[in-house]
Formats: sequence, structure tokens, C-alpha cells
Amino acid sequence: MNTPANINAPRLFRQKLMAVMQELHELFELSKEHDLEPVSEDGVTRYLEEDGKTGFQAASQFARPSEFLESLLDIIRVNFDPCAPGTFFLNANMGLLYEAMPSAPFQLGYASMTSTPDKPFAAFWKEDVVPHLKACGYDIDRARSVFAVASTGMDNYGVDFFNEVSTTLESGFSLHEAKELISSHVRESANAPIKHFHAGYCMDAGLGSKTRLSLWLFIPKNGSENSE
Repeated sequence: MNTPANINAPRLFRQKLMAVMQELHELFELSKEHDLEPVSEDGVTRYLEEDGKTGFQAASQFARPSEFLESLLDIIRVNFDPCAPGTFFLNANMGLLYEAMPSAPFQLGYASMTSTPDKPFAAFWKEDVVPHLKACGYDIDRARSVFAVASTGMDNYGVDFFNEVSTTLESGFSLHEAKELISSHVRESANAPIKHFHAGYCMDAGLGSKTRLSLWLFIPKNGSENSE
């Protein structure tokens, strides 16, 4: 079998890949929950300051490193997933996330959980996700915006799944809101409809009948709820 080359500019590809990894490393540093000191309390050298931290050391600065990484990967994935269900979801509107980000310091809440097989999304949300968010210390009611990425297997991925997630989270736009959204962009108006939850969807064949839900929550610091 003759396999065609798809990397026709290897040097540029290498540069871009290195740049992506560096930017991700810096993103971890900007959102870390504690700082890993170069020397431990026992006097053990963890890393040289001039060399910086390794990738796994940067990730270890979160309370739940694997969960943060999974949520980040799903935020990236929803922007590129080839099975996007349409243009009024987070998949095609990452600007919703960028525009909702507060300018004042805030807490980035994160979570990523996988349901048991065939569990209805509403039950998964109520029985598993909400208690987990509370255990993590996140108050959904205080979050300015919540971004959800719901993934499931091939057989479950479809309109019924989208509707169940959207109904449970009260995400997505109604027909009237969709018209207002389009109109506000045409008029370059700031009067676009505001939603608390935004959801996007990914198809992951490995999940089968399970659902994986990854969340980012923008939670203002106490006293800064009204900050822009």
C-alpha cells in the first residue's frame, strides 16, 4: 500500500508542534492551583529554575491533575471534532467561551466524569456530576458561565442525546434566541442573548453507551460578581 506523505513541511510542522506544547505549558502555569517549588521541604531538588518544570510537574499543580487535563482536552476537542451537530453549539462557537471570560481574577472550575453504561444523562447529572461539583467546592449558582462538553459513543450520538443534554443543562439557543444571535452579529450589536450554560458535543466510539461530561466554570472571586 502506497501511503502518501501528509507532512510536506516537516520543519514548519515541528516548529508549530513545539509552539503548541509551549503554549499549553504556559496555560498550565496561568491556571495552576498551587505552585510546585523547585526544592522540596526535605531539600530535594525537583527541577532547576533555569530549566523550568517538566510537563507532568506543571500538571501536578492542580488538585485533580488528570481531571483538569481531561477537561482541557475536551475543550480542545469540541472545537475540532469532525462530527459537530450544527452551528448553534459550542462546537462552532468557541467565541462564546472567550467572550464570557471575566477580565477580573476568577476561579476556573473544572470537572470531567464518565457515567455508567446506559445511564440517562439527567440521572448522571443529578446523581453524579452535581454532588462531585459540590465536593470540589464549586457553586454552580455563582458561576458566571458554564461550558459543557458531552461525549458519547456512536450509537447514542444523535438528536435525542443532544436534546437530553440541552434540556437538562438548559443550554443551547431557542429558535427566537438563534434569530436574535444572528441579528446581533449582523447589526454588530451587543444585545446578543445571554446563556448561563453552553454545551458542545463529541462522538467518542470508545465510550460505547457511556457519557463523558467535561465542564469549565467561570466563578468570580467573592465581591467581584459584577466585574466585567
